[in-house]
Amino acid sequence: MKLDRRMRKLLSEIPDGKNLADIGADHGYISICYALNNPNSLVVASDISSKSIAKAKLTAEKLGLCNYKTEVGDGLCSVENYNIDCVLISGMGGEEIIKIINKSKRYPLYILSPQKNTDKVRQFLSENNLSPKKDYKVLSENKFYDILICENGKYNPTDFELLFGSGIGDDFKLYAKNTYAQLNEIYPLVGDSEKNIIAHKLQLLKEFCDD
Repeated sequence: MKLDRRMRKLLSEIPDGKNLADIGADHGYISICYALNNPNSLVVASDISSKSIAKAKLTAEKLGLCNYKTEVGDGLCSVENYNIDCVLISGMGGEEIIKIINKSKRYPLYILSPQKNTDKVRQFLSENNLSPKKDYKVLSENKFYDILICENGKYNPTDFELLFGSGIGDDFKLYAKNTYAQLNEIYPLVGDSEKNIIAHKLQLLKEFCDD
């Protein structure tokens, strides 16, 4: 079972011994690997697509995983009857992740990887007493992804943190340089209101691009 770099990072962020819900699981590769490594943990994979979940279920059955359950459903509603203490949500947009968390009860630990609109996710976290203890970027298959490890607690992000996360790591430095170059390129082509937004982002990213 081949995992790309983003998936390997997500898998590494799930603490051992947790009862895991994999929401929007698709083929379930991350949660299946976790179940293999943690035979005493309950792992529940859920997806709105019955075809995707059927594939995950078949793979788990072939591997003889007795601790792996599958559900067809929308968001966290399908796992409410399980004793879950860690939630993985990846492979979807930030606004969809917000809806999923907002419609369910609160869990102790969330591992999130939005495909877009991560700034909106961070704003939501700050308004709902959820705090990312880690918030970083990972380069995988020539694309940058955000990974946020969130627990209950107060979160008051700076402008930089709201837009870009922690700014930690070599992958972020590469992201910053690429984004800085792209923003500089489009700056002359946009209207005044958007120029102000881009100028603010350029100012925040400049320190990563000076060397």
